[in-house]
Amino acid sequence: MQAAQKISVSLDPSILGFIDRYAATHSAKGRSAVVAKALQLLQRVEQESALATAYAQSVEHDQQIDTAFAGTVNDGLVSADAALAARDEAW
Repeated sequence: MQAAQKISVSLDPSILGFIDRYAATHSAKGRSAVVAKALQLLQRVEQESALATAYAQSVEHDQQIDTAFAGTVNDGLVSADAALAARDEAW
């Protein structure tokens, strides 16, 4: 794990108050720990959203392939029923 990098951010006083209250009531090691946890949760939400979008796109793509494939399944072939009927024909 890489060493933490120090940054400076400006926050609304109400957000800073929330961070301080959260740190106090959840035994956090300080403001940085609270902000890091919040950003990790935000990152997870973003990753889940990206995964859901990719899945939805893949489902749509799979349906398009299924539709295209369905039209070619029996190209040049007869069904089993038709093959049996043809076999029983008298020549």
